[in-house]
Amino acid sequence: MPAALVTGTFNPPHMGHVRLIKAAIEKRDQVVVVVLGQPHDRFSAELRARALVQDCLAEGVDETAMTVVHGYESTPYQPENPAVLKSNARVIEAHLRQTPPVDLLVTSEANGEIFAQMLGLHHHIHDADRAIVPVSSTQIRKDLIGNWHLLGPGSRELLAIRAVFIGAESTGTTTTALAVQDALKSRGGNFKQTNYIREYGRDLTMRKREQAETLGMPEYAVPWTVNDFVEIAVVQQQLEDVAARTGGPIVSCDTDVLATLVWERRYLGAKASLPMPANSPNRIYFVTQPDGITFVQDKIRDSEGMREEMTREFEDVLVSTGRAWVALDGSVESRVELTLQALDAAMATAFEFNEV
Repeated sequence: MPAALVTGTFNPPHMGHVRLIKAAIEKRDQVVVVVLGQPHDRFSAELRARALVQDCLAEGVDETAMTVVHGYESTPYQPENPAVLKSNARVIEAHLRQTPPVDLLVTSEANGEIFAQMLGLHHHIHDADRAIVPVSSTQIRKDLIGNWHLLGPGSRELLAIRAVFIGAESTGTTTTALAVQDALKSRGGNFKQTNYIREYGRDLTMRKREQAETLGMPEYAVPWTVNDFVEIAVVQQQLEDVAARTGGPIVSCDTDVLATLVWERRYLGAKASLPMPANSPNRIYFVTQPDGITFVQDKIRDSEGMREEMTREFEDVLVSTGRAWVALDGSVESRVELTLQALDAAMATAFEFNEV
């Protein structure tokens, strides 16, 4: 039996799209999904396709029932324009030459029947009044934060802004990250889901101290290795991914893989091996400054004398790799205030979408 077809920009993917794909599978057992983007979109068609697949899998869709392809077009968004529909149909037909055969178009759109005729397909309209999932892509784009709960885990991971707090020992990174989480949660709505990610490196440091104690060795006698930092980087990224997939529009991160790389260079020097992580438009770094902050030794922190040097190392790697960052000093309250201002500005641009 030929497959059903679901197509669109999925900009961004949401739970209505997942329900549409489920409906297509109910009709034909197999579905072909064509994800089309435009070259100037903030997130590529490939990333949106990947997020959509993750959303579907989280809702129990059988991955073997889906064929998902992605591509690009430059047709303007004018669904009532016959010339636009004709061009869009031709682009989709070209993509369908690379997929299993289809005979049914499944849509929730008023022009679905006409478009199906252009493609030479039967048509099934599903949830045209958005009763099952009460949202449309247009509504999502107009108010992403207000509709965040209607995004699947893959889409949340793609879209969530990471507020990453990094700095030398005892400069207030953890305190600030937790305070920012509290401030965001107090806004209510979908911000109540704001997640905080702890620093996994501290967990490993405590394990090393316990290992040294068991062996009757000085507490810092167990050396750091390349494998230790690989473990930290892997686990830290896993924690971040889970937090983004299950949380709100912003994730408050007490360090990340980039900071782990800087610490690895500090401890291992030429033996350091972690690769430089890719930059992301949805990641903002907040460097906590040592100015005016009393050093508190909790028995696992590096020496106080290293704070200025480590702060410069963090700043230098951010500058050399072209990453966006904010310097935080002063009281916790002033740090939180500046952080929220930066995050609000980031959301104002990051959560805008092209009407395509």
